[in-house]
Amino acid sequence: MSAVSRPAGRQGIAVALLTAYLTVLARQPLATKACTTATLNFLQEEIAQRSSGMRAAEQAQEKQAALQGAPVRKSIIERVVNKRVLQFSLYGLLVSGPLNHFMYEILNRVFANRPKTKTNTVLALLAQNIVISPILNSVFLAANAVIAGERSVEKIVAVVRARLLGMMKVSWVVFPCVQLFAARALPPLVWVPFFNAVAFVFGTYFNTQGKKRALQAKRAEEQEGKRE
Repeated sequence: MSAVSRPAGRQGIAVALLTAYLTVLARQPLATKACTTATLNFLQEEIAQRSSGMRAAEQAQEKQAALQGAPVRKSIIERVVNKRVLQFSLYGLLVSGPLNHFMYEILNRVFANRPKTKTNTVLALLAQNIVISPILNSVFLAANAVIAGERSVEKIVAVVRARLLGMMKVSWVVFPCVQLFAARALPPLVWVPFFNAVAFVFGTYFNTQGKKRALQAKRAEEQEGKRE
């Protein structure tokens, strides 16, 4: 009986890992969320660079520079890990993860002593999508611009203004449905990994699209320069 009821193989490993993660999350929520965000950001940036064509374009530029006798100098760390991948991971560890944790902690405290009525549920969803989500997305876009090499405050603000509304439209359509699904179908213990998985997918998509636009703009500028 015990052998039948106990999940086997990969399913058993997945359950064990999830249980271990939830245990650590309950004991050290801030550190666990920060490390989780750092790991997901590492994977997100790596996937976005490769799928957008930016990594291939950079490698082609490095090869061309080497042929011209001016090889690109890289530190030991940069030879192992892409610089922007590492920066995006550190952003998740030091900024995004803690910011997300504290904002939702504040939200939870605001609604902690309120009865679980439909009105309060709607108010909590509104607070998440009208207050928290725009702040987190704005910080994400700004950090993404800085990691891409932008240093002008005006241009960083321009990037946020240009892309935030489109990002929020998708968030307002998708995430309320995701949140309602989690509230009805999933136990609260697994909400954090579930939301992390959803945010990872959409974050990777927006990151990839942003890099594609940046790469297209750069190529357009280079073509105009050749014409002149």
